[in-house]
Amino acid sequence: MAFKVLLIDDEPWALEGMQIWVDWEELGFEVCGVCGNGAEGLKLMEEWEPELVMVDIHMPVMDGLEMIREWRQRGKLSTKFIILTGYSDFDYARKALKYGVARYLLKPLDEEEAELEIRAIQRELQDERERRHIGQVARREEELQLVKDALLGKPVSAEGTAFLKSLSRSAESWNVCLVQTPRDRSARPGEIAAELLDGLETACLVHLSMERFAIVFGDSVHQGGEADAAKTIEALARRLAGFRIFMAVGAAETSLTGIGAAFRTAAEALLHAFYKPGENGIIRYDMIKGSRFGHGHNQVELLDRIWEAFHLIDYAGYRSIVDSMEQGFREMHIHPDDVRKIVVYFLHEIRAYMSTELDSGGESSGRLFDIPDMDEALLTFDDLIGMLRSCGRVCFELLLKESPAEPQGIVQDINDYIHSHFREGLTIKSLAERFFLHPAYLGQLLIRKNGIGFNELVHNLRIEEASRLLRMNQWKNGEVSERVGYTSYNQFLKQFEKRLGMSPNEYKKI
Repeated sequence: MAFKVLLIDDEPWALEGMQIWVDWEELGFEVCGVCGNGAEGLKLMEEWEPELVMVDIHMPVMDGLEMIREWRQRGKLSTKFIILTGYSDFDYARKALKYGVARYLLKPLDEEEAELEIRAIQRELQDERERRHIGQVARREEELQLVKDALLGKPVSAEGTAFLKSLSRSAESWNVCLVQTPRDRSARPGEIAAELLDGLETACLVHLSMERFAIVFGDSVHQGGEADAAKTIEALARRLAGFRIFMAVGAAETSLTGIGAAFRTAAEALLHAFYKPGENGIIRYDMIKGSRFGHGHNQVELLDRIWEAFHLIDYAGYRSIVDSMEQGFREMHIHPDDVRKIVVYFLHEIRAYMSTELDSGGESSGRLFDIPDMDEALLTFDDLIGMLRSCGRVCFELLLKESPAEPQGIVQDINDYIHSHFREGLTIKSLAERFFLHPAYLGQLLIRKNGIGFNELVHNLRIEEASRLLRMNQWKNGEVSERVGYTSYNQFLKQFEKRLGMSPNEYKKI
């Protein structure tokens, strides 16, 4: 950026010469104004704040030295001056030195000499600009670190506290907008935020991690309007609408010394994005204040129900379990960390089960569905429930493809065994252990094959055999009951009457 130069001389030809003979643009300057006396020069200097002023000494109204003296008395010490004069009077030089002016150009101007002097001043100005920039950057970094320490609740020195209090006066209230970004594109949202905040004096960007940053902002509400920083946060939410992010704003504080409390409330609000995004993508603490997460759940019971559905290859049952989980977790507002742990655990267990069932090893079954990392902060409740549904759909499709051919032979073996051993104390559990099947799965297979359940089949076989023995009329009713497998005569009587509509004695009379 070019430096500004102001040209002052009461002789028009001299002003015109300085503009024409000196290649100001090439020397890194732009002429911001010209005038004919010191009084006018003071006004233009106040207006333009030039870095360099070339001024004649002898001028009407106010000469050059008087103008420089007045300017210095106003505290303007950084402005560079080059004095133009046709006299080489020592008294003038001595007065100029007093006001910090050490450069002279004699009239008429020598172009080469003038260029050397101007280049020297341009180098001085450039060095000073760079030093100021470095100093500003260093001070800004110190200020940011101080704000970050206060944000995270770290100890702040008395000097730092005083600075934060001083800085707080620039706004009526201070708050935090916390932004959670994706891992793969974390840089771009931060860059967009930095662009929007550039030039906003009461806001700063604080990087907390690769996937999270905070915007500390101060607001001063204008009459009849919305606070500038608040509007900037809304604009940021609109700009980031195409990204998968969470945004949350905490409860405002009156001073930066309390910004740690605003940060904690913003972090609390951010957790609630797990269940539902806020208006314009922003969760505000006042929206969720008083809302609490639940922690009650029965993980073992849920997993048992899932295993039952898998053993029975009951996809409808599995969907019902996931639906009830969704409804229950949402109603209880289970903490996001708990939901993540449960769902990720279930997904790992299902993958291990499928690896065994498909006899394919972990590598093949691992390709069935992805399991998210536990620390994936941008996963929502809907995402996790959707993963359970998706993995169930894939797994049950595979199980249903493999199951029809496999059970046919084993079901026939089971039926043959039941027909041979129904007189014994046969139970679904003992039968399942013999054939290495889950009892619920075994029961489902028998229903599909026989149209009736295990118990019904056993009772039918026992009563059929009892009828045969009763027709032989060689044993008492109680003995027949024991021979066909009943340990209770009342149970035998109940099942007999249920199937034949008469008692054993009535049957023997037919």
